[in-house]
Amino acid sequence: MSSSADSFPGADKFGPGARNEYVRRLGELLVGRGGGRFYAEGPDDSWGDSDHRATKAFQLAQGWAGTEADGYPGKDTWEYLTRHRGNDIPPA
Repeated sequence: MSSSADSFPGADKFGPGARNEYVRRLGELLVGRGGGRFYAEGPDDSWGDSDHRATKAFQLAQGWAGTEADGYPGKDTWEYLTRHRGNDIPPA
């Protein structure tokens, strides 16, 4: 189930130097879709390598490639996560 709280906040909320609640929400969504192994201590508000690697793994699990699997969430990635669409991240 989605809500307005799950509307894509914009690409500028993610990436190096980002620190906000959307980064934490992304991490929580990714953990829920099989990305827990990428987080040593769990998601937080600071964008890090764990977020990047887990996002890329989720994108690759959808069969996306190139700029669609760059490790940064765009509108499609966010929608798939918040609406529980597509494939989960496969085990390592």
